[in-house]
Amino acid sequence: MLLQLPFIGAPPGRDEAGYLMVGAGWGHGDDLYGRYWVDRPPLLVWIFEAAGDLTTLRLIGCAAAAAVVVLVGLAARVAAGPRAGVWAAGAAALLASQPWLGTARVNGEILAAPFSAAALLATVLIVRRGGGWKAAVVAGSAATLAVLVKQSTVDAAVFVVVALVMIAWRGRRSRRQLLALAAGVVGGVAVTLTAAVTLAAARGAGPVELFDAVVTFRLEAGETIRASASGATTERLLAMVSTWLVSGLAMLTAAVLVLAARRRDPVVWATSAALLAATAFALMGGSYWAHYLIALIPTAALGAGLVAAQVPRRWARNGAVFLVAATIVTVVHTVTDSGQDGREQQAVGRAIERAAEPGDTAVVTYGQPNVLFNAGLESPYPYLWSLPVRALDPDLDRLSDTLEGEDAPTWIVDWSGFDDWGVDADRLIDVVQQRYRVIGQVCGRDVWLDRRVDRPVPHGGGCR
Repeated sequence: MLLQLPFIGAPPGRDEAGYLMVGAGWGHGDDLYGRYWVDRPPLLVWIFEAAGDLTTLRLIGCAAAAAVVVLVGLAARVAAGPRAGVWAAGAAALLASQPWLGTARVNGEILAAPFSAAALLATVLIVRRGGGWKAAVVAGSAATLAVLVKQSTVDAAVFVVVALVMIAWRGRRSRRQLLALAAGVVGGVAVTLTAAVTLAAARGAGPVELFDAVVTFRLEAGETIRASASGATTERLLAMVSTWLVSGLAMLTAAVLVLAARRRDPVVWATSAALLAATAFALMGGSYWAHYLIALIPTAALGAGLVAAQVPRRWARNGAVFLVAATIVTVVHTVTDSGQDGREQQAVGRAIERAAEPGDTAVVTYGQPNVLFNAGLESPYPYLWSLPVRALDPDLDRLSDTLEGEDAPTWIVDWSGFDDWGVDADRLIDVVQQRYRVIGQVCGRDVWLDRRVDRPVPHGGGCR
């Protein structure tokens, strides 16, 4: 928590700003989450809605990171003793404090991580302490809650399944006990999922629409990325792999896999399977943002404890030195980086905020919801991120209809050029030129204003 406090006042990230806007707009429109559409499960939106503002959200993120440290430390202690618990907690604390993993910003992965860690602890209690159906219910429910925050957070579910399969394979429980455990897990999953879907449907996000958003859309988006993504996607993949190597996640994954090859322990095998699943899903996302790797932290930290309990202390100390050095380097680099991500969006948004009047709205092409958040303006267009625009509105017909309609935005910020990858902007460009005029530039971005209104020219600094 102390290592995250320096970033409490950092400019809002795209996801932070966007999800706060989605949460605030739920119930005020006809799209999936009211005013806006996003391909995320409802529990994530509820958390952002409950937070309400950026500072509260960042404090929730700090608490989530602390919860992961405690829960993973307890899980490792139960699995392999006090020494394992200390090393696992230390690894979790260091990994959850590395800004290169995106931990300085609150995203779905860090909010899902405590639920994953709770599922690990409940499952370890089943394996090591003979926990029964009650622990199984907790394991199933916690793993489901993690998926309800971020649908790709499957590490806990894989951990639970593999651990129970290993128990059955090794004949450590009677058939009746195994059936009770299976029923507990399935019951926890069913009750939690049913409650979440029912509550979301009561607020207008029906089960079919949710499935289309969190499952079907991801397949469509993957095809969009493969077919037309820019070179920036490849650059992010290389950066993501480099972060995986430098952060210590690669080292811990390799160590756990070696341990699994030497020991047929249900906890070790479940940890290695969960790590591989989390890594695969991080890569399958297609966008390759570094914060996807946060999903590896609970199982990687548990693995650190399991390995430390088996290897010579000198080896464990060397691994700890590597993690500490990686954390110090990333924290210092991020704190001193004058070009910190989000500053430009903050400068543009605040410039528009000073020029805007009550009732104004805005659209940013394409994505960058933190510009809107900093401007304090809503958008009449439901897609706040670029990927939904490219996958669901590639001809930009809905955006063009919005600009021509009664709810046309007052402002348009041309962030990356109208004719960008994955879209056909011919109609949009005609509509913009007919109805809007360039009123100025902020940080090199063209700012367009509706021709029917007058506003001061926005001016801003602090772009870098």
